Amino acid sequence: MKQRDYDVIIVGGGGGGLAAAITAHDLGASCIVLEADGKLGGATAESAGVFYAADTSVQRKAGIQDSPDAMFEYVMTLNEWALRPDLIRIMSDLSGPTLEWLIELGAEFPEQWLVCSGAESVPRGHPSTGAGSGIADSLINAAGARGIDTAFGTRVQKLIVEDGRVIGIEAEGVELYAPCVIVTTGGFANSAEMIQGLYPTAAHHGDRVWAVHHRVPYILGDGIKLGEAVGAAVTGIDSGLLLPTSGFGRYTEAFLPPWIILVNQQGRRFVSELASYSVLGYLMNEQTDQRAVAIFDETALNEASGNTKYSDPYNSGLPMPTWERPMLLDQLDKGLVKRSDTLGGLAEQFGVDVAALEQTVAIYNTDCEGGRDTRFFKQAPKLFPVGTPPFYGVEVRASIIGVTGAGLDIDPSARVLDGAQRPIPGLYAAGEVLGCIHGKRYAGGGMAIGNAVIFGRIAGASAAHAAKS
Repeated sequence: MKQRDYDVIIVGGGGGGLAAAITAHDLGASCIVLEADGKLGGATAESAGVFYAADTSVQRKAGIQDSPDAMFEYVMTLNEWALRPDLIRIMSDLSGPTLEWLIELGAEFPEQWLVCSGAESVPRGHPSTGAGSGIADSLINAAGARGIDTAFGTRVQKLIVEDGRVIGIEAEGVELYAPCVIVTTGGFANSAEMIQGLYPTAAHHGDRVWAVHHRVPYILGDGIKLGEAVGAAVTGIDSGLLLPTSGFGRYTEAFLPPWIILVNQQGRRFVSELASYSVLGYLMNEQTDQRAVAIFDETALNEASGNTKYSDPYNSGLPMPTWERPMLLDQLDKGLVKRSDTLGGLAEQFGVDVAALEQTVAIYNTDCEGGRDTRFFKQAPKLFPVGTPPFYGVEVRASIIGVTGAGLDIDPSARVLDGAQRPIPGLYAAGEVLGCIHGKRYAGGGMAIGNAVIFGRIAGASAAHAAKS
């Protein structure tokens, strides 16, 4: 091997890369973080800033009892055990200690903001002060305080291999050498080509597809391509998280308003409209043609649409104006919201079964009179019947990419594996570039940041120890 420039090279400066660099540095390894963008933070900085964790000091302050065992059981059960138990066990066991590490670095997670960010019964979603920037800034500041080298505008084109071992990278015509390289470049949600190949459920929605981190331009699957070029396996195809959207614009609509009913082409409700995105988007994509219709009436439009408390349970401050009255009326003029004086007329505009929709609405309206959703147990502050014409409808699809789930495979030490499940010497990975974490269902808000920081730290430690051996 040529003389090393660093002990560890980290490709990608988001949450995973920064966690890896800080950990490796603290274990005595010299590091550099190479970032294609002009700033650090990646998708972590652009996120709602939730960290999914069990048995934390924040939970205990709020009087909540939880355990890694309970988290493990929940994540595995939600995914019908179609996951790597070894990796989910690691995430469950290290989620709490990793959150405490972030707190030590300066991140804040107010106990009054704790939420059930998935379908779990115990609040494990830890929203951070300042949303994603709160977590990212704590990592950026920690890396800066340690004097860790960084290079911006540096997109890695190639991993250098010698005698079957990754020994460095090539970027912008420059070669750097290190005995260990960690890939933390994020997912591929800004690459239409990779979505087509690795996430066909999302690709089905065509021009309705976009990513929540569209402001992070280099979420293009570079790490997956780098790994594949040296023999890495790609796993987790057609998995990830798709969020519902009205299609009105690029607003993150993770949560639907409580005053609509959501029906499929058969005119039936199929889920509580307030269901977690751990189940909602997946169920929507199981309906005919992977779409649904939100139905509401004139009263809901005028009285309920101004209450947007439902839209930001993580206290992120992210705007979501799509279901407010001004936006709905504007989209009515553009034809994306449809209106009719009768339910039958509205149903025909969307190709929805008329008789079934009328029966669905009759049942729902009776429930509204009784103050309880007897079919899907929607826990709304108030149930709004669909009874005052005119009636309105919006086609809703789960087509916003929150997380891509396909990517590289790793072992418990974050070593990248080839198709025969053998570690590729010198190559490590963490974060959304992985395809072995999320499975059939995204367990809850904060799992993506958990994946990045937890396995980033593991990759950093593994690489540091290997570089010194």
